[in-house]
Amino acid sequence: MDSPRPPPVKHDRYSRGRVMAGFTLALAFAFCVFVLINASSATSAVFGSLWFLAFLPAYLCALICYVGDPDGTRPASFYAGVPIIFGMIVVVGSIMILHEGVICLIMLAPFWLLFGWLGALMMRRRRNQPVDPNTFRSTLILLPLFSAGLESQVPATHDAVTLTREVVIKAQPEEIWPYAVANPHIAPSEGRWTFTQNVLGLPRPRATTITAMRKGAVRTAWWGDKINFEERITQWQPGRRLGWSFAFPNTTLQDYTDKHISPDGEFLKIDTGDYTLTPLADGSTRLTLRTNYIAKTHVNAYAAFWGEILLGDIQNNILTIIKQRAEARHRSANALRSLSDQSGSP
Repeated sequence: MDSPRPPPVKHDRYSRGRVMAGFTLALAFAFCVFVLINASSATSAVFGSLWFLAFLPAYLCALICYVGDPDGTRPASFYAGVPIIFGMIVVVGSIMILHEGVICLIMLAPFWLLFGWLGALMMRRRRNQPVDPNTFRSTLILLPLFSAGLESQVPATHDAVTLTREVVIKAQPEEIWPYAVANPHIAPSEGRWTFTQNVLGLPRPRATTITAMRKGAVRTAWWGDKINFEERITQWQPGRRLGWSFAFPNTTLQDYTDKHISPDGEFLKIDTGDYTLTPLADGSTRLTLRTNYIAKTHVNAYAAFWGEILLGDIQNNILTIIKQRAEARHRSANALRSLSDQSGSP
C-alpha cells in the first residue's frame, strides 16, 4: 500500500511576501551595481564582462529563488518564471528610469535570460542537497566579489574583425563612384528594410558630405537628426577604391546605441572601412563594403554575432541606396542615348 503523500504546501500571504522581498532585494542589488559601475573609470570593461553578462543575472535570479522559496517547496514553474519576470522588470525599469538604449537592452536580454534560468536551476537543485545554512549564506554574500576578482585576472582576447557585404549593380564604376563618395540628401524611403533600423529604431542615413574630392578629405555621415560621425579618407582611387578611418568627435552614436560602450574605446574600436568597385564581364559592377573593428572583451564571439546583425544591416542598407541611385542614373543615361540616337537617325 502506497504511503500517503504530504499535503500540498499553501503559499499564503507570508510566502508571497517572501517572493516580493526576493525581487526587491535583487533589484536593489542590481541598481547599486549599476551606480557603482557608472561611477568607476572601468565602465566599458564591466558592462562587457562575463561577470555582468552571465554571473550577475544568474546570481540575482538565484537570490530571488532563495529568498522566495526558503523551504524548497515551490514547483519548477516558479523557478522557470523568475528570470522572465525579473528580466521584464529590468528592461522596463532601464528604459523608463535609467533611459537605456533599446539596442543595448536587446543585446543584453538573451544573456540575462539564459543565465538567469541557469542560476534559478542551480538554486533549485541546491535545495535538494544537504548544506550548512550559515555556510551557504556566506557563500551568497562573498560570491559576487570573488567572481569579479577572478575574471579581472584573466586577460581579454584581442580580435580584429572584418565585416563584409557586397552588391552587384547594373552600372559602370564611374556611374557608381559619385554615390559611394557622397550623398548630400537621402530620403527616408531610400534603402531597404532592416531589423536594426525598422525594428530596433536606429536612425537611417540622411546624408553623407565630404570636404574635398581627394585623399585626406573628411566625410561626415549623418543618421537621423542627431547622430553624426566622421570618415577620414585614407585611400582615393576614383572608380576603383575608397578607404577611410573612422573618427567619433562626439558621443551621438554612443548615446543612441549603448552609452556605456564607446565605438572608439579601449574595448571596442570601429577602426576602418572601404569600398571596392570591381567591373564584371556583363557590364555590371560588384560593390564591396568592408568595415574593420577591434574587440577586446571576454565575450568577443557574442559581440561578433551582434556585429553581423547590426553592422551588417547598416552596410546592406547603404549598399542598397547606392545601387538604387546608380542604376537609376544608368537607366536615365541609356534613355538619353536612345533618344539622341533616334533624333539623329535619318
